[in-house]
This record gives sequence, C-alpha cells and structure tokens, in this order.
Amino acid sequence: MVAKRPIRCDLRNSSSFGVNSIFLHILDCTIHVSKTASPSLGTVGGYTIRRREPLERLEGAYLELEHDRTGARHIHIEAKDDNNAFAVFFPTVPKDSTGVAHILEHVVLAGSQRYPVRDPFFSMTRRSLATFMNAFTSADWTMYLFSSRNAKDFMNLLDVYLDASFFPRLSEDSFKQEGIRFEFEDLNDPTSGLRYKGVVFNEMKGALATPSAAVQRAVGRALFPGLTYAHVSGGDPEYIPDLTWEQLRQFHALHYHPSNAYFYTYGDQSLERTLEVIERNVLLRFQRLEVDASIPDVKRFPRPITASEPYPVTPGEDVTRKSQALVGWVTVPTGDSFRLLAMKVLSEVLLGNAGSPLRKALIDSKLGTAMADGSGLQDDYRESVFGAGLKDIASEDAERVQQVVLDTLERLAAGGVDKAQVDAAIHHLEFEKRERSNAGFPYALKILFSSLPSYYYGGDPYTALNFDADLERLERARAEGRFFESLIRTELLDNPHRALLKIEPDPELEERQRLKELDRLAAVEAGLDDSDKARLVAEALRLKAEQEAKPDLSSLPTLELSDIPMEFEDIPVRDTAAGAARIEFFPQPTNGVTYLDIRSDFSVLTPDEKDLLPLFSRALTQSGAAGQDYAEVASRIAAVTGGVGAAAQVQSLAAQDDYLQSFVLSGRALDRDAKPFVELLTDLVARLEIDPARLKEIIAEMATRLESSISGLGFQFAILRAHSKLTSEGAINDQLQGIGMLHSVRRLARLDEDELRDIISKLDAIRTRLFRSGAIRIVVTCEEAMIQPLQALLAELAEVLPAGDDRRQPEKPKPLEFAPEARTAPVPVAFNVRIFKTVRYTHPDSPALLVLANYLRDTFLHRELREKGGAYGGYAQAGIGSGTFYFGSYRDPNIVRTYDTYDQAVKWVTDGEIDAEALKEAILGACGDVDPLESPDIKGRREATNRITGFTREERERFKQRLLQVSAGDLRRVARTYLAVADAVQATVAGPELVEAARKERPKLFEVVAPV
Repeated sequence: MVAKRPIRCDLRNSSSFGVNSIFLHILDCTIHVSKTASPSLGTVGGYTIRRREPLERLEGAYLELEHDRTGARHIHIEAKDDNNAFAVFFPTVPKDSTGVAHILEHVVLAGSQRYPVRDPFFSMTRRSLATFMNAFTSADWTMYLFSSRNAKDFMNLLDVYLDASFFPRLSEDSFKQEGIRFEFEDLNDPTSGLRYKGVVFNEMKGALATPSAAVQRAVGRALFPGLTYAHVSGGDPEYIPDLTWEQLRQFHALHYHPSNAYFYTYGDQSLERTLEVIERNVLLRFQRLEVDASIPDVKRFPRPITASEPYPVTPGEDVTRKSQALVGWVTVPTGDSFRLLAMKVLSEVLLGNAGSPLRKALIDSKLGTAMADGSGLQDDYRESVFGAGLKDIASEDAERVQQVVLDTLERLAAGGVDKAQVDAAIHHLEFEKRERSNAGFPYALKILFSSLPSYYYGGDPYTALNFDADLERLERARAEGRFFESLIRTELLDNPHRALLKIEPDPELEERQRLKELDRLAAVEAGLDDSDKARLVAEALRLKAEQEAKPDLSSLPTLELSDIPMEFEDIPVRDTAAGAARIEFFPQPTNGVTYLDIRSDFSVLTPDEKDLLPLFSRALTQSGAAGQDYAEVASRIAAVTGGVGAAAQVQSLAAQDDYLQSFVLSGRALDRDAKPFVELLTDLVARLEIDPARLKEIIAEMATRLESSISGLGFQFAILRAHSKLTSEGAINDQLQGIGMLHSVRRLARLDEDELRDIISKLDAIRTRLFRSGAIRIVVTCEEAMIQPLQALLAELAEVLPAGDDRRQPEKPKPLEFAPEARTAPVPVAFNVRIFKTVRYTHPDSPALLVLANYLRDTFLHRELREKGGAYGGYAQAGIGSGTFYFGSYRDPNIVRTYDTYDQAVKWVTDGEIDAEALKEAILGACGDVDPLESPDIKGRREATNRITGFTREERERFKQRLLQVSAGDLRRVARTYLAVADAVQATVAGPELVEAARKERPKLFEVVAPV
C-alpha cells in the first residue's frame, strides 16, 4: 500500500563510542567485547554494537548495530512487551511517476525463492496471529513490517518477510497482475476493446482522486523541483503503463540490498536469535556494496513562487468556493532532531487548536471554512515542510489567504509568541511520548515511526526517541529570549523557498483523463495485428488459469490451532458512585495517564435531536464554556489534556437483536493534571456556551471536511447505506456517520446565524438531557493510586449536574427503503457492498459465520476481485455483534462483474469442496479477529462496554471454543441458510460513468440512483 504521507531516507550511522569491558548481557544473549578501547560496545554474531542507551520512558534500552560484512544498519528496542515487531526498509528513489517502487512492493510479496507460492503475503495473513502485517511505499522508501505476540508466529513471519524482501521471484505474471497489463474487455474476444488492468493501476486511480492527494502532488512538484519528491511514488495512472517488467527488476537489484537496508526490531524476544536468523537467511549471501540512494538538499529559490494543481469534482457542481490555498515552505533538515522539535512546537503553537493564532486568524478571515490539506509540519521529506492555508475559498482569494498567513506571522515575530501556548504545545508533545497505546496502530511500530526521520536522514534516532535532551536544550534556548520569534523569521518570513499552492476543482478532469486513457488504448490497439491480439488473449487466459490454480502452500510456515491461546485476560473493576452517577474504575498500568469517559444513553432524544448529534459532538468540545470563549477553552484543552473528543456510539448486544445508544465524552490527561482535567470536563457538560458565529464556523468546517473527503469515504458510505436498509441499527449508524449525516450537515450549512439560534437551543436541550447525574456512567482507566483522588474530583462533577435521568421509551428508526442503491461521487472507481441479515454473537451459528467470512475472503474473493478483477480489495465480513454479513469491494474498476462474483462466492461454498487446510486457516484468522491487540487504555473502555452489552469473558471464551469446532458442513449450512437468500440488499458508491455503464449492462441492478 502507499503510505498516507511519505517519509524518506538518507541515513548514515550515528557516532559510536567504546567501553573497556568483558561482557554485556542484552536480553538473553552474550555480547563479546574487545578488551581494548574501540568504536564498539561488543558484537552479536556478525554484528558490531555501536551504541546502547537506556530508554527510561519505555523501561528498556536502545541498541544500534551494524552488520560487519554488509554494512546493514539495525536498531533494536529492548522492551518488556510481548508484542514483538520487525521492519526492514530500503531507500527507494523513483525518477518518474510510473509507480515502480509501489508496484515492486506488491510484486515482492508475490512469491520468493524459499516460498514460491503465488501470494505468500496474503497466505500468511491466515496462517498467523499477527497483530499487524503490511508493507508501505512512501516517496523515498519502501518498508515491510509486522508485529506479533506469539513467539513462533514472529519467527514464521520473519522467515517469510526476509525471503520476500531479498529474494523475490519477481515473475512477469505477478508484475502484470499487480502493476499493469493489457487485456481485452472479454478475455477471449479481441473485438471487445483493449483495457488496462492491474491492482496498483486501479488503487492509484482512487488514491489520486482526492483534494488531499492534489495538495501532496503540488507540494512535491512546487517545493522540490528536480528531486524524487516531484514524482508520484505510488504511480500516476497516466504513466504507470510506461513501466516495463525489466525496469522493475532493475529497480529491485539496485535498491534491495543489505548495504542499502535499515532493520528495526522491538520487544522481549531474544535479539541474538533474531539476528542469527537475519544473518543466516540473508546477510551471509551478500557482500558490502556501495549504493547511492542519497537525495540532495533542494536548491533554494531566490524568490517565492505560485503553482496550481487540479482535482476532480462532479460535473455541474457549484465550484465557486471549492478551491484551497496553501502557503508552504521548505524548512529545517528532518534528520536534525532538535531543529525538528523546535519546528514541531512552533507548528503546534501556530495551528494546533482552535485558539492557535495562525489558525484563528485564517478562520476569522472568512475567506474559507477549514484548514487546507497539508497545513502543519510534514517531516516526510529530507527537508521538512511547513504549510498553512484554507479550504473552501474562491480561487481568486488565494493571494489574500497568503497575506493573512504572512501578516499573522509578522505580528507574532514582532509582538511575541504567547508563552502559555508554547507550554501547551510542549505538553502535547510530552504526552505523545509518555502514552503507550496500541490504539489505531501497534505501539511497537509507533516507536519506529517516531525515530524514522532521524534514522533515515543522518540524525540521532536515540535522541529523537529519548526526547528529554532536546527538550532541555529547547527550554534553555527559550530562557535566552525570543527563540520562537526568531524561528518564525528565519524559517518562514525571511525564507524565500516558499510556494503559494492553489488547489482548484476541475469538473472536466476525470472525463479528460478517461478519454485520454481510451485514446491511448485505441492507438495501441490500432497497432496490433492478428498475431499480437492472439498473443494477448493467450497471455490473459494463461494468467487467469494460474490465478485459478490451487496453490501449493506446503512450503509456508503456519501456526496450528493448538497454538491459539483460549483464555481472555481478566480485567479488574471497582464499582463506585458519586451521588446518583455510577463510576467504574479499571486499574491498569497506564504509565501515568488517566483515561476518562462520561457516557450517557442518547435513546432519550427525539429523532430530530439525534440528527443533531454529529454537530453536538463537535460543538461540545469546540465552543466556549464557563465564561471563556472557544479559543480560551481550546487553550485549556491543549494545556492540560492529551485530547478531548465526543461521539455518539451504537453498541450491539451479544444476545438480543437490539442495540444501545451511547453518547460518550472522552479525554485523557497526565495524572498530575487530573484536577484541571476534570474541571475542564465539568465546564463542558455543565456550563457550555455556544455562540451563533462560532457554531456557524463549526458547521462550515464539518461540511468542508466531509465534502472534500467524499472520494475517500466511498467504502464507509456504501457499507453504512447498505446496513441502513437492513436494520434499525444500520439506519441510525447511517444517520450518525454515513450519507444521512452528510445530508444533515449540508442542511445545517445553509442556515444563517439567526436561524442557528434555534439550533443552539436544541443543542443546549440535548446537553441537559444527556448529562444528568442519574443518567451518566463514568468509566475511568488509571493507575491504582489515582482512584481515590479521582473519585473525589468526579463527585464534584456529578454535584453540578441536574438530578434525575430523564427516562422515556426509546425511539428507534426503521430501516430505510429496501432497494438496491447507487450513489455517484467524483471517483474513477467503485465501492460495492451487498449485505445479509444473520444472527447475534451468542447464537450457535455465529462462529461458523465468522469462519465463513474469513474463508470466502481469503480463498475466493481475493482471487476473483483483486487478482483477476483488479480491485484493490475484496472482502467478506461477519458482523457477529450486529447480526449481519457483507461482501465488499474497494477501489474496484467493476460493478456488474463484482455483484456476479458475490453470487458465485455463495455457490462456491454451498456446491464446492471445502479445503481442509484453508478451513483451518480461516479458523485461525477468526481466532485472531476476536482477540485483538490491546493496551491498558483500551482494556478498561472495552471491558466497560462488554459489561453492558453481554460480551462477557465467559461468552467470549465459549465463542472461541466454538470456533475451533467449525466444520466444512457448518460452512455450507450457514451459507445456504443466511447467504443463499433473496432478501439481501446492496449499495454502491462510484463514479457516474461507472454507474451509468452498469445500468446499461444490467438495467435493474439499482432502483435508486442519486449523487452522494
């Protein structure tokens, strides 16, 4: 996959120093050390240890190693964490936009010397209990990474990843499947029209169809002319067809060598054992090689420039205020951890929250409604980029946006930066360093990415991780006076390497690109003689036969069902109360961070009030309170918390065909800030003050973010819309976060300030009905020592709330019209979803449905939708909580073919043979699904939800036992019972041309067709 924001590389080893010692013991390995002083701390196998330092925040250690034979670099983080991680990454510096690095990433994972199967990467996802498996391509590196809590699994994955990275087969068929190939629309019919096919080709069509992608293209082209960043490393569909198989192989030979490799490991596994495997399987087969993948500094501009970049919008759409303006600078070297820290603090001061001076000045200008994509500091390049600007502007106002930015910076440089805002920004960075959370991404890999800029660009990775030394230096510099004022002037105001980037809507862009592609294909087809056409048909049929052939996976390592841990961790809880309010404390080792939720039942609200919950969620944390305006409240949030948010959540019940409606205000703070943290939450729930002008800004920002993200939300919208036609639970989810929510926000955006006063009254009524002392349930995950002081603080919070709980009969929406639906959006691909009603978690059939989803996804849909159909993803998902099951495709060039594939998938199970090994793998994957990686912050919140929804430890362990008992007959039976039915419903979000072509091919495919 393409990394969302590229990160690049140009590292050399940090300086090393020696000690006079005999033995050092690291983990369980013996380190042999020379008795004379040398630039070494000892050896492990063929490696020299260049550095070892304590990591007090992790209660572990940092090691830098270099392989003597090849020069391969390795960083190891010794930590008391059983979620062990591995990564290897290479500087990959493309010189064009053919996507060679990205396509190579895909092809590398399509078979290797020791594992010559067609798709070992996806095969291992179902033979493993990995907590993370993936590969990323950025603008100047490619990375292969995984993590696992199972020691056997870690070594299995290590073997496969090493062989794939260094010894891939790189077959021509894999290049054609994953990258680009010619095929006729009908494989057997040379008269059906020539088409491009390829997974990456279609992936990038979708990826580049967003305004944010246009911003990144503009940043690379304008600020880094002549460098690799000026190209689209993921590949531009216009240029991907120019890439050849031979060019791909040459790129691998040049870049994928140990002398050009950076290794990373983390956790409590034996370092000696891991290094021995890497050396034996890879490094001993190579000699040191000089590889020049360096990237020079950009030649600085003598004066600022202006550039523009188009992005697609739907024809006929009003584009008068759909542009973006971003003012961007190339600033400090990314590898310099101190200068980068200073710029991060400055960026946080300027833009980090609603009260930040540059952000506030831009929003207050009324030129736009939200911060432009690319605003903030990007450390993804060799030299970092700072940007600031606005979305939803008139194109002609771009210069005015730039002037607001420059005038605000000038005012701050001359008049001074607020010390309290700098303190809050530093607090924010300190919090990020302290928090050990697996939320969103394994912490084991977060550590890698936090050190990556220094690791790649010649800095000190240890300093980037340890943070304290740079922070102390920063505080000394601040004490000398006007540090940040000078930084504003040096890196921004007096820095001519600046670009005003205008991102402009183009209703004709997608059609021009489509016609250009068709013209190119027509020209190629015109040059084909009969023998050429016969060859293309034969190649396509041969590739199809290979894709359909049953792979021999016997060479791949695998876990067995006996390797699956069957018990879940017991999460202790302490139930208390503060008056009528219930409090649940979950004592956990949180490293000095308190996590707190205030939960309430929003089923007491009317349907009209529920429509306002997405807005209320924003207004609750982005308005004024207790006599302070929104900017002052935003400053409080930044100064004493790690973040505060609110959202309406629909929670499925394990046994009943029903759901809970929970509104949650959540936040986290350092233990030392517990008192101001709870006081802040008290002000939000009891003393909120919503101003009409501020509310209009909040609504405008919501609308802008949604409208500019539609192309990236296509799959989410399709899933939610399909669910909404099947169940009440689905209908309310669509209302809260799907197309229904989008339409509500659009209606609100049309109201003026006077009309918003009525909305404010409704929002106040929602707040007072949700936050009553008898209605709230407070969930706290914290250190044991914090329970008593927090209980006293929360009692004060409960005292100021109205009494009672405002109970009433809950109102639940009916499902939407049961009709197949297509929604059009400015994307050149499709997202297709078909959904079925099934059974809840405690039903005996539920485990078999989860195994069936894994089985279908891995053995049928991946092959048919991705390998053969060219979609980026093909999915089957069992909603074991909600009692649903869906098929889905992501960034798919097809619609009709995909729905036909869904039909075939069901028949393939009901009428075909169930492969025993694939069934075992599906069970293994399902066991991983129900036992995800967690961290202390997640455990308390998850357990609090499980207690009220019926997902008890006993039920979860019973479910896991049932998974192991699922048979081939069970898969056929549940497929016939729940999927071979006529009352499934489907929804598609796609480009208008794709929808129109599908309707022509199959007129009754959709009953409802409308724009998103």
